[in-house]
Amino acid sequence: MPTNQSKSIDPTLKGLLKWGLIIIGIGAAMFLIQLVLGLFFANAGVTGESMAPNLNPGDRLVVRRHAEIHHFDVITFDSPEAPGLAYIKRVIGLPGDTVVVRRDVLYINGKRVKEPFITPAFKRKVMAFEAKQNGETGNSPAFTPNFSLASLKATRTRTVPKDAYFVLGDNRPVSYDSRKFGFVKRSKVFGVVKWRYWPLNAVEKF
Repeated sequence: MPTNQSKSIDPTLKGLLKWGLIIIGIGAAMFLIQLVLGLFFANAGVTGESMAPNLNPGDRLVVRRHAEIHHFDVITFDSPEAPGLAYIKRVIGLPGDTVVVRRDVLYINGKRVKEPFITPAFKRKVMAFEAKQNGETGNSPAFTPNFSLASLKATRTRTVPKDAYFVLGDNRPVSYDSRKFGFVKRSKVFGVVKWRYWPLNAVEKF
């Protein structure tokens, strides 16, 4: 007399299917998280010395996309002269601002503004090096030579235009910035630097 065959799924196979579904679920969740994060955050790396001593070659940064931009924020943007190459600079002038440097002092909208991210010690170090490299003696030139937006060939206007920014590197003597290439359009900005996560001994929130 025939016996009834069990129609239940083998416990081992059932366990494998369960773990397979869990792994697929985790993978899908990670992909979704990465996709969402990619809409709001980006990764950036530092090359060159233009933002020293605050950012140095090899630093890795987290950039927040679509962030509101304020004075002295550090931003990344598409190079005005080499599309596809990202620059990292500090925002000095917002739309409508006047920007003047006189005797190494920054004035925004006619008001003297401190730049705490550039220390006197760093200024002395850089200018001593520049003087030595150029064989100069006596008084060193200004860390940030005198200028106004109207006096720069790259800008030639009294105020920062609408939907644009005036940016400078912290290491002024070597920085290639708005003094040379002009204003940065808002549409060219990738985002605002929010964190440095590498190297580990220099992790910092901006």
